Amino acid sequence: SKKKEDDEFDAHGIPLKSEYDSIQSPLPIAVVYSVFVLVFMALGQTVAWVIYSLNWKQYDTKISWLASHDLGWIYLGLVIIHRSLNLGISSNLATARKAAKVNVPDQQVYKVYTKPTEPKLGYVLMEQDGDLGRFNRAQRALQNYLEVAPFLLANFLAAGFVFPFPAFCLGILYSIARIVYAVGYTHSPGGRMSGNMFGQLLLAVLEALTLLAGLKAVLDQPFMPQRIVSLPDHAQQLLRHLPSPPGAPTARTTARLTVGGSILVVRGCSRLQARPRDAPP
Repeated sequence: SKKKEDDEFDAHGIPLKSEYDSIQSPLPIAVVYSVFVLVFMALGQTVAWVIYSLNWKQYDTKISWLASHDLGWIYLGLVIIHRSLNLGISSNLATARKAAKVNVPDQQVYKVYTKPTEPKLGYVLMEQDGDLGRFNRAQRALQNYLEVAPFLLANFLAAGFVFPFPAFCLGILYSIARIVYAVGYTHSPGGRMSGNMFGQLLLAVLEALTLLAGLKAVLDQPFMPQRIVSLPDHAQQLLRHLPSPPGAPTARTTARLTVGGSILVVRGCSRLQARPRDAPP
């Protein structure tokens, strides 16, 4: 009704209450968002480690390849850059939204120009009723997806290299969640929440797989000390004829020798890498 609309907005068309007023917390929005992110990251890590434990030998083979090419830092950077940017920018936006009382789906507030001698008119916001309102919210659902798509696809490819089938399943489920999100958002602003929460959880698991692979690729390095040994030509010729262990990654020739308490690994017969006897291959 007209009376109800007048009660919900001020004279310039700005809502009297912010959606963030429903968050019953004395903490700043940045802190609330940080807690939210940590909870989802913890849930994601829990699921990721369960996935890893189901087939860790196969996954460690890929992680060892990442470590050998020093790519663990790229995996860590992918997660850290995304989470830090998303948390900082989203917290800044939410703080500004709360102060301005501009709720979704509105993204900007436009001022109608009037001459100084003329009375000021109301602000221009998005239509939220009828077919035009549904169109605006459907458009926002599309834009929300495009905003997250680059990091989603990057994590899908990164995690999928080490965990191909789990990443495939998570990608399919995330696609369903985003469709539920879009349909719900088109119906009403609050209708997006179920798809959003489920999608955030799935993305957290996918990102946790990327983080797990990156951490193991980086942290496993110090526990596999290497000793580089120069061999004379005749010794290299001898080592070239030694058999490679089953499944060993070989570019040219790989040999392992037990010397003292270490396993000496020779790749390409150009250097020796010493690993403790109990170190993983």
